[in-house]
Amino acid sequence: MTHLARSLSISAVVDGAGLSHQTFHNTYPGNSRSGGSGGKEAFVADLLDNLTVNYIGTTPIDPPAGLRDATAPVSALFEDLTSGLMRRRLVATLLASDHDGARKAVTPEFERLDADLRTMVGRAIQAQGGSVRRPLTLTSLSTALGALLDGYALREMLTPGSVATSEVAEAVTSILRWAVDPVHSDRNSTEPDPVDVLDDAASLRPDLEADVIAATEALFLDNGYFLVTLADIAAAAKIRVEDLRRLFPSKVDIIVAALKPEFDRVLRLRRADERLGIEPAIALQRTLIAVGEFVIDNRAMSTGMLLALSFEQFQQPSTITTVMENLYLPAAVVPILERGRETGVFSDEAPTIEAAVMLTNNVLFRCLTRPNESAIDVADGVLRLLMPGISTRTP
Repeated sequence: MTHLARSLSISAVVDGAGLSHQTFHNTYPGNSRSGGSGGKEAFVADLLDNLTVNYIGTTPIDPPAGLRDATAPVSALFEDLTSGLMRRRLVATLLASDHDGARKAVTPEFERLDADLRTMVGRAIQAQGGSVRRPLTLTSLSTALGALLDGYALREMLTPGSVATSEVAEAVTSILRWAVDPVHSDRNSTEPDPVDVLDDAASLRPDLEADVIAATEALFLDNGYFLVTLADIAAAAKIRVEDLRRLFPSKVDIIVAALKPEFDRVLRLRRADERLGIEPAIALQRTLIAVGEFVIDNRAMSTGMLLALSFEQFQQPSTITTVMENLYLPAAVVPILERGRETGVFSDEAPTIEAAVMLTNNVLFRCLTRPNESAIDVADGVLRLLMPGISTRTP
């Protein structure tokens, strides 16, 4: 900060801002040369504490149809880097390397870019319908591609015209073709032995089940539901596989343990609306919003629940029973529909349970496939399409 203050010209600052020297000194009184902490150094400290990279984020697009379509946002990010973002990132890195205020100011923007890139890579993987090839994870793959983009952008800054956007797109596409396993061939690979497993004292941890749930959620985010085994979870949670199986015999049991308290909250809110006599149409909207928040706030586990219901039922029929007994989403709206039919607000042309299934399934799928929509947006969209078939009159 001292070097920056010495090299900074206050005259240039006030001239560029269209202000007077007096205005500057009124805002930052004092003189650091006399042993104080005011003047130019106070301005520089304030400047670093409010440092910004001006990263505006990526533009959401429709679900990609293939790898080339999915890498288009990566090409756009490269163009953003070469048009100034990379220079700002480098300056911010230098300034934040030894100043806590600057580091705190720019870290959220750096993390946001990393998260956006991770989302881009995740959408590309979804376009292939596969999973990340081991030993890579979604996080490590997106980190590698981010470093590649930074390197390409730096080269283009130093030698303009040396790297074309099309070359970046081709490189990213080639890496993704190699890194994405479209047929989940790793699914049947040998389960790894847990490493660094704790001894018997592990059972004395304050909340071992919570540790297992957190480890499972992180693994689902990186690898998807299918590629995660109980051995992976045991290794991540640092317990023995046999101890994990005593706590949770299957991945579905972990999903249920993670989601049931959150789903119980949805049911509790619905019961409160019922006791307060909230009008059925409004209660239905409020409950669907609560269901949407439940899914969005637990996206990785909710995705695992959906995949377990869709595929594991053929290998483990008990999966359906376990989920239905604990996480049956239609149960949240059935009482509302029944109450609305009794009062003549809702029609009875279709069975109540069928209408409930259509409503909650659409909320579930829309929350998982439209990550940029809020729970309110999802509920409004579902009701806009389905309410005409449920209501006997406009609510």
